[in-house]
Amino acid sequence: GKEAYLLHGYLNTPKLLELALNDGVDPASGKRIGPATGEPRDFADLEGLYAAFERQLAHAVEVKVAVSNWLDRMYAAWTPAPFLSALVADCIGRGRDYYDGGARYNTDYLQCCGLGTMTDSLSAIRTHVYDRRDISWDELLGALRDDWAGKEALRQRLANLTPRFGNDDDVADDIAQRVFGSLLKAIDGRPSPRGGTWRVDFLSTTCHVYFGKRTGATPDGRHAGLPISDGASPCQGADRHGPTAVMNSLGKLGHARTGGTLLNMRFLPAALAEEESLGKLAALVRGYFRQGGHHVQFNVVDEATLRAAQARPENHRDLLVRVAGYSDYFVDLDRNHQEEIISRTAQEGF
Repeated sequence: GKEAYLLHGYLNTPKLLELALNDGVDPASGKRIGPATGEPRDFADLEGLYAAFERQLAHAVEVKVAVSNWLDRMYAAWTPAPFLSALVADCIGRGRDYYDGGARYNTDYLQCCGLGTMTDSLSAIRTHVYDRRDISWDELLGALRDDWAGKEALRQRLANLTPRFGNDDDVADDIAQRVFGSLLKAIDGRPSPRGGTWRVDFLSTTCHVYFGKRTGATPDGRHAGLPISDGASPCQGADRHGPTAVMNSLGKLGHARTGGTLLNMRFLPAALAEEESLGKLAALVRGYFRQGGHHVQFNVVDEATLRAAQARPENHRDLLVRVAGYSDYFVDLDRNHQEEIISRTAQEGF
């Protein structure tokens, strides 16, 4: 009752990498939607590509903040919220509306999506294009353009022979920390017309599914149109060394610098069948929070149950799942969101 917390939308971070790989041109539309940042083949190392990504990020954030700040003034002038303002601290005393900086605390949030996809894509490029030099830029860019058609062996190499976020591997986790920091630098602390500041969240809700549909194939082996990673979670299926390794990776990020983060995890029911296992789960959560973790949510369900619910939804009306910061009935989700939940790594134990 003391804060005007305004969410201004979601940022598709892997899309910015896609723009950096295409000199600011969106491959899906052929239109230039970002600044010209150079031809990837001309980048001598990962630093050149990363600088191009940061320029795409800076441009996208400048446009987003300018538009949202304008909309802020429109809301304040034309769509006041008198009832809400009467219930939020300091609006009456200041004589200002909820949307016009009347609240005691005014915060503006931009939700950043796809940290895992972004991290693994940069890791794949660094590992195979620059370090091992076993894949050329021509090979990679051609495979991305064709959505891996005829290049399954290449896709598998990038997906499985690359350090990936969520495995307590510093090679990948260092990249995640760098991307995390770049997003904070680009967004955090920008002034708001309401007197507050912009902050960063990593809470994707369902936008990671929508954004995936608007993003082509990515260098981590992901197919065009599939969901990008959710919240601050690793890519679906990329975390292969157990739940503790996942939390150790995320524990390196510094969540307190944000307005919130989300980690999604899925356990098989057998992993939590014994009383001892429940104690281990409690210890896992406490350990994550001791590392500075902000928010973790669990699904405890196997793929067979989820597939059965898809086939016979009338028999599974009570099956609740955690999506990305909220719960919903599995059978009420569309097929894309159902498949995204099924694709998450199923942890077998601790």
